[in-house]
Amino acid sequence: MKKLLIFLSLIIAIYLIGQLALNSHTVQDRILNIGLKNILSNSEPFLDKEDSLKVVICGSRSPLPSPGRAESCVLVEAGDDIYIFDMGNGSVNNLQEFQVPWTNVKAVLITHMHSDHMADLPDAHLQSWIQGRNSPLMVYGPEGINLVTKGFELAYSADYQYRNEHHGDEILPMSVSGFNAVEIVDNELIPNDTPGLEILPFVVDHYPVNSSFGFKVSYKGRTVVISGDTIHDGSVQKYSQDIDLLVHSAISIDIVERMRKVAPTPQFDKILFDIQDYHTKIEEAGEIARDANVKHLLIYHSIPTPRNTVMERVFFRPIEGIYEDYTLSDDGTRVVMPVGNNEIVIDKIN
Repeated sequence: MKKLLIFLSLIIAIYLIGQLALNSHTVQDRILNIGLKNILSNSEPFLDKEDSLKVVICGSRSPLPSPGRAESCVLVEAGDDIYIFDMGNGSVNNLQEFQVPWTNVKAVLITHMHSDHMADLPDAHLQSWIQGRNSPLMVYGPEGINLVTKGFELAYSADYQYRNEHHGDEILPMSVSGFNAVEIVDNELIPNDTPGLEILPFVVDHYPVNSSFGFKVSYKGRTVVISGDTIHDGSVQKYSQDIDLLVHSAISIDIVERMRKVAPTPQFDKILFDIQDYHTKIEEAGEIARDANVKHLLIYHSIPTPRNTVMERVFFRPIEGIYEDYTLSDDGTRVVMPVGNNEIVIDKIN
């Protein structure tokens, strides 16, 4: 009993000393300086030391709400060069949290002209400008991409001017503000200066969207296909034969129909009905991966994104017996495919 009292007295004394120390300006300043240094420095470099094709999901959800997730965004790193496919709402905040080096970002590629795939383009422009981009932000997209980027430039013209006047041409030069937008052509390689890299766009069916693309990325023998939003019309399967990784959007008709039964408004019920006819069903994504001999299937832009284990099990129930090597992505899911072997390493950025 005496030993217990001594131990408790010691704990209380340590606690009181700690509280007193925290009231000291000197202690506060030291703790704050350490914290700020950790915030502004990257203890774990984003770029790999080994040569690899890497995929990072920077936005894993559809427009249907899912706390803690951003809308569609897929980062692909080939060697030390970075290409980002789609920029949905909240994705740039993730890119900042992951401490992506914007000077290594060579281009942004937009799969189609829905807002949940391009809403964060203005933030991408700002963050890359701040980090020293030396030319207008390169953006590839479907027909109409020029109208989008010109619209953003007009909407943010005062912002560009104010930042330039405040920080000066040495820090934020007006000569590199804005976007350099180029329309994608079906089956025409995206120009790039990354040795060993090919980025091939292909048309997918997301009607009534009149121009929508998927992408096949090949780098020194490693391959990934990004589906974009599409129905199963055979196009993704065609370009996914024997690839390492298929990043595919998917919808659970079962869960969406359950949501319709409790929809709070007729408008929401109608939207939940309409979205079922222009997305790939989860069982179809499994069939595509199986029939194309894909090594691993990574589901993103899940509709709706499962919020717990039970919901996830119901979401993937239709894929049982069809395909087994799949993963539901989260924001920060990372897939590393080293050059020179067949290894596929899946983890998550903390």
